[in-house]
Amino acid sequence: MKTYLAKLLALAALAALLPASGCVPVEKYNEALAATRRANEALTQAKNALRDMRTENSKLLSAVQERDGVIDARNKALADLQKSHAKLNEDFKALYAKYQDEVARGKTPTPFGPLLPAALDKALSDFAAAYPELVEYLPKYGMVKLKSDLTFDKGSVDIKVASGDALRKFAAIVNDPAAQKFHVYIAGHTDDIPVVKAETLKHHPDNWYLSVHRAVAVEKVLAKAGLAPERIGVLGFGEYHPITANQPNRKGNRANRRVEIWIVPPDRFLTAGGE
Repeated sequence: MKTYLAKLLALAALAALLPASGCVPVEKYNEALAATRRANEALTQAKNALRDMRTENSKLLSAVQERDGVIDARNKALADLQKSHAKLNEDFKALYAKYQDEVARGKTPTPFGPLLPAALDKALSDFAAAYPELVEYLPKYGMVKLKSDLTFDKGSVDIKVASGDALRKFAAIVNDPAAQKFHVYIAGHTDDIPVVKAETLKHHPDNWYLSVHRAVAVEKVLAKAGLAPERIGVLGFGEYHPITANQPNRKGNRANRRVEIWIVPPDRFLTAGGE
C-alpha cells in the first residue's frame, strides 16, 4: 500500500512538471522525488500516531472497566453493611422492648445474664446463709457484700475476729477450681459522716482514704488465706455511692458503710491487663 501510494504521488508530481513536449528536466524530477519522500514520511508519522492513539484508548478502556469493577464491589459491600445494620437495629429494638417490659413489670433485668456457674452460686448462697448478720449475697451481680459495722469498728480498718473467719471461708470458696478463673474486686464504701477524730485523721484523712483502706484490709486477709494477688482488685468509693439515703446533718446510715466483693468473669476485667 505504501509503495503504491508513493508511486501515485510520484506520477502526480511528474505529470504536474511535464511540459507539452513531454521532456522533464532532472532537477524537476528530483524535486518530485523529494516531495514524494516527504509525503511518505508524513503518512508514516500519521499511521504511528494513530497506532499510539489506539493503544492509549485501549488502556483507558481497561482503566474504566477496572474502576467500574471496584465501584460495583464497593456498592455490594455497602449494601451488605446496610443490611447488617438494619438487622442489628431490629435486634436492638427487640431487646430494648423486652427490657422496657421487664422494667414495667417491676423487674430489674440482670445486666449481663447469669454471672456465676451453678456450683459457685450455691457455695456463695450457703456462705451468706452461714453468716447472715455479716454477709449479703446478690447473685445477679455476682457480689458478696460485707456489713462494715460488723466488720470494722467506727473509723477503724482493723477487721474483727468473726469477720476474719468469714473472709477466710470466702477465700476457700473462690479458690475452688470452679471459681479460679474469676477475678475478685473489693470495693470500700462509707456513709457521709466526715472523719474528725485526730487519731483517725492521722491514717485516714477523709472518707476516700477510709473506704480504700478498708478494702485493702479485706484484700490482706484474702491474700493471706491463699487468694492470688493477680486475681484481686481494690477500689474505694468514699461516701459517693450510697445504696440508701443518709440521715440529715451528716448522721450517716449504717447500710452505706459496707465493703463489696465482686466476683468478675475474666472477659469483663476492667483493665487493659486482663485476658
